[in-house]
Amino acid sequence: MIDAGKISAESALLDEATKATIQNVFGRLTKDVVLKAVVALQQEKSAEMASFLKGVAALSPHIQVEFYGPEEADGLEMDTEHLPATGFYLDGVYQRVAFHGVPGGKEINSFVIGIYNLAGPGQEIAAGTLKKIGKLKKPVHAKICVSLACHHCPGVVIACQQIAMKSDCISAEMYDANLYPDLVERYKIERVPLVALNDRDVFMGPRTIEDLVQLFKDAK
Repeated sequence: MIDAGKISAESALLDEATKATIQNVFGRLTKDVVLKAVVALQQEKSAEMASFLKGVAALSPHIQVEFYGPEEADGLEMDTEHLPATGFYLDGVYQRVAFHGVPGGKEINSFVIGIYNLAGPGQEIAAGTLKKIGKLKKPVHAKICVSLACHHCPGVVIACQQIAMKSDCISAEMYDANLYPDLVERYKIERVPLVALNDRDVFMGPRTIEDLVQLFKDAK
C-alpha cells in the first residue's frame, strides 16, 4: 500500500466553495466508506486523482482512502487496467462502483452523489423501479464513458451506479473517455454518454434510471 503521507491533499478541484458544498452533502453520511485507489503516481492523472481523493477524505470522518500501486491491484475486483481507478467499499466489500480518471468538471457531481447514495440517505428511487432492480439476475458489467464537460453524463453515471448499489449482479464503472483511446476505438465513441454492457451492447445518449434497468435486463 502506498504511504498516503507522501501525497498532498491540495487539489485544484477543491476550492473553498466546492469544499463547503461537498461538506454539506457529506454531513448526512451515516456509514463509513473506504475509497481504494490504484494509482501510478509518476503519471499526471494518477497524481492528480490521489490529491483529489485525499482532499475529499479530509471533508468527512466517514471517508477513508487507501492507495495502491499497479503491482498491488490484484483482488480489488474493479478494472485496474485503466488508471487511475477508484473503487467504493463498504464494510470491506466492493460495492461494484468505480471511477476511472479524475472526476472533475461535471463528474465531480456524480462522484460526490455516489458517496452520498452509498453511505447516506441516498437519492430516492421509485418503488416500482426498485422492484425491477431486485428482479435483475443476470451479471452485467456497465462501462459508462463520459466527457467531463458533458451535461448529461453525470445523470447516467449516477443512475447506473444506483442500480449497481442495489443489485449484487450489476457493476458500473465510469471512464473519462479522453484518457483512454483504446475504449474510444473499441466502442467507436462519437458522442457521450456511452454505456457499454458486458463489452457487447453499446448505447449512446442520456437515459433515465428506468431505461437503464430495462437495458440491464435485456443485456446479452
